[in-house]
Amino acid sequence: MLVKESAVQYLLLIGLLFGFTVQAKTITHEMGVLELTKTPFKIVALDWVLAESLLSLGVTPYAVADSDGYNQWVVKPQLPSQVKNVGSRREPNLERLTQLKPDLILMSSHLSPLYPSLQTIAPTMVLTVYNEKRDPFNQAKKILNQLAIVTTKENIAAQLISEAEQYIQNNGSRLKKAGKAARPFFLVRFIGNKHIRIHGEYSLAGQTLTMMGLTNAWQGTANMWGFASASMDKLALSQQANVLYFGPLNKTNKAKIFSTPLWRAMTFTRQKRVYELPPIWAFGGINAAVRLSDTLTDALLTAKSITK
Repeated sequence: MLVKESAVQYLLLIGLLFGFTVQAKTITHEMGVLELTKTPFKIVALDWVLAESLLSLGVTPYAVADSDGYNQWVVKPQLPSQVKNVGSRREPNLERLTQLKPDLILMSSHLSPLYPSLQTIAPTMVLTVYNEKRDPFNQAKKILNQLAIVTTKENIAAQLISEAEQYIQNNGSRLKKAGKAARPFFLVRFIGNKHIRIHGEYSLAGQTLTMMGLTNAWQGTANMWGFASASMDKLALSQQANVLYFGPLNKTNKAKIFSTPLWRAMTFTRQKRVYELPPIWAFGGINAAVRLSDTLTDALLTAKSITK
């Protein structure tokens, strides 16, 4: 009996030292069930919001789709230089993925036709923030919690979500205290010099405004991603609004947009209430919402209008 007990204690000690006793996890995702017997190390993210979520948890993805685009449009959390690139977000390089031998692939439902092929390469999870539910902030929270379970970062996820919601609300309070919250807000991205994307109530940007206690000037319809494509003159519907636009926008395009007679005639232009935001991925997750609230608040409190 003593020999058997000693043997069991020895095996338990070895298991603790070398970490081979791992409790299996069964995780349901949008297109199936994932069985994990160990924490994945080499995780590939084929969607930027999933890459952002991993980085927010302190997990560096092994590879992402279109890393150059991430660095230009998402920017933060910063993507470490060692992260590998696996092609475009619409058409990831399956041969490259096979060579990398990942432990786990993360994708959104927008790549659903590729799911069977990806499953042959590595276990694959399908997690989508922007879908017919039109509730990106809460979807991003849900996905962050799912990724936290996969990566054993549950406590970090809970803290991130709590702090993010409080931080966004506090930024709204700062604007109200400074008397900067009364006007509604247009949140737009310029597409050429005649068209824009306007972010509606159920976009990530629109939900961030709501959490801040602010009003979205756009009350029209929007697509699944939360924005409406429109001509520039739609901004004339609410010229008393503040206009905030997402960068980057180069000097040439700025000159074309801001020199048109229509733009120069707008009340918000003449009253210098147009503000440029730094690159923020408007189709991101929790971190993107926090950054948006922060940069919006900073722009208004420091009166950094770009209108000449």
